[in-house]
Amino acid sequence: MPKCDLKTKYIPAVLAWAVLLSTTFVFFYYPCQYYVSRFPWVPAYQGVITFFVIANFTLASFMDPGVIPKALPDEDREDEFRAPLYKNADINGITVRMKWCVTCKFYRPPRCSHCSVCNQCIEKMDHHCPWVNSCIGRRNYRFFFFFLISLSIHMLSIFTLCLIFVLHNKERLAQVDVIVALVLIAIIIVLAIPVFGLTGFHMVLVSRGRTTNEQVTGKFKGGYNPFSQGCWHNCCYTLCGPQYPSLMKPHKYAARRSNKENQMISTITSDGQARGGGGGQGASGAGSLQQQQQHLYERDNRHTQVKTYTDHGNGHGMRSGGTTQYSK
Repeated sequence: MPKCDLKTKYIPAVLAWAVLLSTTFVFFYYPCQYYVSRFPWVPAYQGVITFFVIANFTLASFMDPGVIPKALPDEDREDEFRAPLYKNADINGITVRMKWCVTCKFYRPPRCSHCSVCNQCIEKMDHHCPWVNSCIGRRNYRFFFFFLISLSIHMLSIFTLCLIFVLHNKERLAQVDVIVALVLIAIIIVLAIPVFGLTGFHMVLVSRGRTTNEQVTGKFKGGYNPFSQGCWHNCCYTLCGPQYPSLMKPHKYAARRSNKENQMISTITSDGQARGGGGGQGASGAGSLQQQQQHLYERDNRHTQVKTYTDHGNGHGMRSGGTTQYSK
């Protein structure tokens, strides 16, 4: 998960987890007991819904949203193409402008944006959500959407079950379980508008093949959206399409391997210098090992170049001007 610099970044996420877990626990401990003997399927049904809510919330919070690794220091030094700041990519006959990211040092692929909070470029950036303490992008958007759907069902179910419980126990309004049910109803009423509104908003976005960033900025307003395949295909692709691999793992592997090789060379060089008689041979051996290390490092860089994908094909954030072709 991308790291943010703000000290208060965890507060919204902790608050969201606290409200979700506490209200769910209180519901199962008090009002739900009323249904255990009368309707045993109710607790089982609510337990399944709760599992989906927590699972999708966890995946949306802790999964890599699609971070594109920043350029390595060697790549940044060797990069001589500082201009132009933009280059064009043709996608299904539509020219899409790609911008040079001055922080990450590469051309951002189509639909990729730089998050100012996480200080990372995110593939198919939707938005940064403080409630999950992460960006919502290509890799975790479906789990965020499933979280909204399951959370809406969860809230509606608890509201209905608590209301039925209160109506069947009107003569016991002073009892703890009835008071708890009334409090849960009040909490759900307060949270219903933002949660249901956000869920409906993202249902519209999925059907239109847009992201929150594109909708807010009006990028395709009144024009053709080259990423849309129609309502049905947009929904199928977003919710059931392939799960793209994380680009951070090979990048971290190459960095760890480079560090280990540097440590080995430093150790061997120190041993060679410590041996007085073999100083020349030690230096020669160290130089040879350094050349081997540099060769391995460059090879790892070639194998771990960032590969970015559009919705309809594969593309690369190249460090040169010109036009990149994207096709289905």
